[in-house]
Parts: sequence; C-alpha cells; structure tokens
Amino acid sequence: MNLDEFPEIVLVGHITGPVIQCENPYIISSDECLTKFYKGNDLTIYAIDKDYLDAKGLENIDLETDPNLYSYEVEINPELDIVNEEDPLIREDIEYSIAGFSEDKLIIYTSRKVSKYNDVTPDRIETFEYPDIPGIKLTIKENASCAEDNTSALEDDLSTDEGTVQEVEKVKDEGILDSIIRFLKGLFNAK
Repeated sequence: MNLDEFPEIVLVGHITGPVIQCENPYIISSDECLTKFYKGNDLTIYAIDKDYLDAKGLENIDLETDPNLYSYEVEINPELDIVNEEDPLIREDIEYSIAGFSEDKLIIYTSRKVSKYNDVTPDRIETFEYPDIPGIKLTIKENASCAEDNTSALEDDLSTDEGTVQEVEKVKDEGILDSIIRFLKGLFNAK
C-alpha cells in the first residue's frame, strides 16, 4: 500500500462479525496483510488524520459514527479465495493503493496483483492504473478541514473545564499536541 504518499493519515482496520479473536481495531501497515480473521466477518478500513488520532486515542474514537473518519468497506476476503481444483493458480498477492478521498469515503484501488502457479505457467504480474475519479481529494484536510474542527472541539473542552482557563487565540496558535499538553498540565497543576 502507498501509505508513504499519505503521511498525514493512519489506516485502521475494524472487523465486525461473529468470530473476532484478534486485535480489533488494528493499525494497518504497508508491510502486513489485511485480515478480517474469519470468512464470515466484515472488514472496514478507516483513514484517520494522524494528529486527530494522536490527540484522541484510538480507544476513544467511535469508528462507526465519528464524522472525522473516511471509510472503505472491503468487499473481498483478504485471506481466502477458492479456485477450481484443476486451476494451476496457487496464490495471489494483491496490493492496494490509496487513490484519495471523496466526501466521507476512502478510495482504495487494486494497484498490483501477482499470481503464482503450480505448473509451468510463469508468475503473472499485473499493474493497474490510478483510477480517474472526478473531484477526488488527496488529503483529508482539503475536505472541511478536520484539523480546524478538531482544534475547535479541543478549545471547547479546554474552556469548559473549571480548573483550566485558556485564551482561545493562544490555543489557535498552538498545535493540537501543545493544547493537550497545556490541558493536562492544567489538570495536574503542573507548571
């Protein structure tokens, strides 16, 4: 996956279904295969702004209702596909790439497929072009500016805490991480 082209996001896999015996939700990395653990489960991939995830923490994000996330529902089984017994195909490695974002959707496409066979057929490597999608955005922040919304939410949290009085303009000049540190220092009366 081309995660290195989108350094401002983190991809999170969320499994739903009858049998879940693995880490859930889980952070997706470029060098590991996707999993939904069991064939009867469903996998949804969420793109989350890295600053938002750092500020809020994965355990505090409601993946199914948070409006700051971009989702992609995986329609294939990333672990199992069955072929006819006479078919010499024994393995397919499918690589996905991020195309961008549209409204609240993460757009992922198959960018490369390597097929391996158990007969004399040579490995087949297929590459697929970037999809032509009108209006696609290349960053989450282009769409309704999540960072500004998140900073506003943090400002509201900070200003409503009785023990912490913050100047709104000062918070706007700080990054989200600085705001969180100031908030925590206020809670624990640290100087």
